[in-house]
Amino acid sequence: MNTKPAIVMQTDFTKGVATCTMDGVIRCIDPTLDTFDSCHDIPVFDTYAASCALNFVVDFWPAGTIFVSVVDPGVGTDRRACCAKLANGCYVITPDNGTLTHVKERIGVEEVRMIDETINRLPTTREVSIFHGRDLFAYCAGRLAAGVITFEGVGPAYPVEEIVMHQRILPTMENGVLRGMIETSERGFGLVDTNIPYQMLEDMGIHHGSKVCCTVRHNDKTVFSEEVTYAKSFGYVPEGAPLVMISETKHVELAKNLRDIATEFDIGSGPSWTMELKKPEA
Repeated sequence: MNTKPAIVMQTDFTKGVATCTMDGVIRCIDPTLDTFDSCHDIPVFDTYAASCALNFVVDFWPAGTIFVSVVDPGVGTDRRACCAKLANGCYVITPDNGTLTHVKERIGVEEVRMIDETINRLPTTREVSIFHGRDLFAYCAGRLAAGVITFEGVGPAYPVEEIVMHQRILPTMENGVLRGMIETSERGFGLVDTNIPYQMLEDMGIHHGSKVCCTVRHNDKTVFSEEVTYAKSFGYVPEGAPLVMISETKHVELAKNLRDIATEFDIGSGPSWTMELKKPEA
């Protein structure tokens, strides 16, 4: 049984020859290391989506796991390349460009270190500045997982307070209206997930089978506004009917049964996209 930590990778450049070289670099350091794919189709350059994707998977891997996230619009510039030690014992190796936002807020970062490129960089490609996923992040992850370096050997520590963070709108309850932001909007299944904990909805006295008024806005423009059912899952409403339910992240999520509401209403995600929930008027 391999007792060395697993390496789990996400990128925005699809699974293919590029990710294959990242796997290879790691295996060259230690052929016994296990690498796993999380997601390689994060929207290009979308560091907020990278933060959400990372946050989605971290809880379901054991302490010690090393996550590598490469969504890096500033590759080759002076943006920091880092390794963060999370409060749950996992590590994240990534550009410090907002990708750590969710895990820092929800789990906590105990310490963060800037990768020392004079040591923890693939020596055979030092002329290349555009593929840090292979030459820096995968290489450093392999050395850390193999025990070639300790966490302290990654490079110098810098203040956790200096980690780059994305703007987020925290959920609020005011005058009977529950508000939050849309974290992700997945095309295909049409899942529109918010950062509103489902418990806040139930604290309003809304339970499975209840109706709730749901409004989605992009900035000040109303994109969707209907009275929908709060249900356990898709099949509790008729085909094509909208509903809100508890998402995989235990937040309030908007969807339609056997339809793609995200595409139908062109719903996006991020701080400019919000959702409001309230009881129907008597």
